[in-house]
Amino acid sequence: MPKIIRHALYRKLCNLPEMGEFQSDFEVMTGMKLAFLDDLGLGDDLEHGVSPLCAAVQSSEDGRALCTRSRHALLAGDGDVPGCMTCDAGLMELMVPLNIAGIRAGYFVFGGVRTSPAKSSTLNKAAHLLRKHGIPFEEDQLSQCFAGTREVPTQNLEAFQRLVQLFVRQIALKITDQLGSPDASMPTMVNKARKFIRANAMLENISLEQVAHHCGVSTGHLSRMFHHSTGLTFREYLAQVRVEHARGLLIRTNRNVTEIAYESGFQSLSQFHRVFLKAFGVSPGKLRASKQGVSGPRKKNQ
Repeated sequence: MPKIIRHALYRKLCNLPEMGEFQSDFEVMTGMKLAFLDDLGLGDDLEHGVSPLCAAVQSSEDGRALCTRSRHALLAGDGDVPGCMTCDAGLMELMVPLNIAGIRAGYFVFGGVRTSPAKSSTLNKAAHLLRKHGIPFEEDQLSQCFAGTREVPTQNLEAFQRLVQLFVRQIALKITDQLGSPDASMPTMVNKARKFIRANAMLENISLEQVAHHCGVSTGHLSRMFHHSTGLTFREYLAQVRVEHARGLLIRTNRNVTEIAYESGFQSLSQFHRVFLKAFGVSPGKLRASKQGVSGPRKKNQ
C-alpha cells in the first residue's frame, strides 16, 4: 500500500477529536500515557517521564538505543494481534495495532511500569542485562529507580489492553465507513467510478475501460484523476475492494479459502494469496487462525 495513503490515514486519525479524548481519558483512568505511533513506530513521545527507571535508562545514548530496539521488537507483531513485552530494565510495555481496511495505520502503546515488587532477583537480572548493553547501574541507584516506578498487576494491564482494543475496533469501523462512502472532496467522476467498482468488483472481472465508459470519460483521464484523488491506481483499488470483502468472509464464516477467493473476484488462488499477504501482512489462513484463537496479549521477552 502506498506510503502516502498510510501517512494520510495516520494524520487523519491524529486529528480526530475522539482520539484525543480517549487518550486523555485513558491517562486519567490508568495513570499511564497512551501514545499513538505511525506504522514505523514514530510520531508520538514515548518517554515515560513519570518512571524514574525509564528516565535513568534514557539519560544515556546506549539507553536510548536499547529503548528504541525494544520498541521495534514490540511493534514487530503480525496482523491484528496485540502484544506485550518486558524490556531488559524489567518494565512492561503493551501495544495494540490499528488497521484500517488492511492498512497498518499505527499503534497504540502504553506501559513503562513494573508488574512485580522490587525483589533482589528481579534487580540482579535487570542489572545484568543493562550492563550487557553498556548501561551500568549502581545497586542502590537501580533499587531506588525500580522502587520509584509504578507497579501495575499484569491482569490490570491486560484489562487496559482490551479496553484499547475495543476503541480500536470502533475507530476502525468509523474510518472504514468513510473510506467506503463517497467523499465530498473528491471529483464527482471519481466517486461515480468508486461506486461502480465496489458494486461490481465481485461480480465480474471489470476493466478500466468499462469504468470509464460508465463515467462517460476517456480511460486516460479517469486513470489520472482516480490516482490523483485516491492515491491508488484502478487495479490497486479494485484489489483492495476484493481483499476487504474476502477478509470479512474469512472472519465471519467457515467457508474454505478457495471458495472465498473466487467469490471475491480473484482469478486464481495464488493471486489471492499474493494480494492478501501484501494487504494484511499475513496469509488468509493465519488471519483466520488469529481470529479464532484465544484472545489476550502475545508476550515477548527480550
